[in-house]
Amino acid sequence: MSCVTQLERVATASDFDRTTALRPTGRPGELAVDLDPGWSSLVGIHGGYMCALAVRGAAAIAEDRAVRTLTTSFLRTGNVGPATLTVREVRRGRSMSTVVADLTQDDHLLLTSRLTLLRPRDGIEWRVPVHLGLPPRDECVRMDGGRVSHFERVDGLLDPGSLPFSAGDRAMVRGYLRPLEGDRVDSAWLAMATDWFPPPAFVRLEPPTGGVSVDLTTHVHRPEVTLADDEWLVGRFEVETSSAGLAVERGVIATTDGTLVAESFQTRLTAV
Repeated sequence: MSCVTQLERVATASDFDRTTALRPTGRPGELAVDLDPGWSSLVGIHGGYMCALAVRGAAAIAEDRAVRTLTTSFLRTGNVGPATLTVREVRRGRSMSTVVADLTQDDHLLLTSRLTLLRPRDGIEWRVPVHLGLPPRDECVRMDGGRVSHFERVDGLLDPGSLPFSAGDRAMVRGYLRPLEGDRVDSAWLAMATDWFPPPAFVRLEPPTGGVSVDLTTHVHRPEVTLADDEWLVGRFEVETSSAGLAVERGVIATTDGTLVAESFQTRLTAV
């Protein structure tokens, strides 16, 4: 690829593409990245953004396959600045690969991820539509990042009936979302998006209780989605059980007609 073409790609890339760009270091399986200040969260760097980096790294070493499942354990808080992603393909079959990705900063392991990638293939299809019962968009509340800048990296609207800090009985947040720029949704963006909404426990509890992530598994049903100018995705994230200091959060992201795009399970600390 020529230098001109590379510069053109950088100039036309979306905010998400620019901030998840990885650079080869010259060492096998090692990629450099700058953890972007725009993805700062309540504490440190946003976990979903770091998951997206793992997806980018896996796709870089298995270009003929799409990431379909990502399981991440969060070990330490990331900070703005340089970091290193190390990826290795532990098994490559005819249609499926398993990749492990480790993100480190200052010689400390921030997270470790195991990813399953699949070549495009035909399969048996069926689906049950997902209906979230959201109010119309003009009745929803635009997400204001405030001190948490990662909220501003997605065009998002929240259901006013499930807002954080509303002391509700149901630990659930839901709303509309779409990329801040462009119309393309891929596996990396979905890995980020399943952790983008405010922690649903915050509807009932005060932070940081219920907000600290331990593990996140995201399954991508549709690794490539293109949205028209007036199209949005919808999301719902809910905690139905918190026991012995650990809450299990289930999330879904779908099209407005009910087609499931991605779903997730996340464990968060509710210990006091």
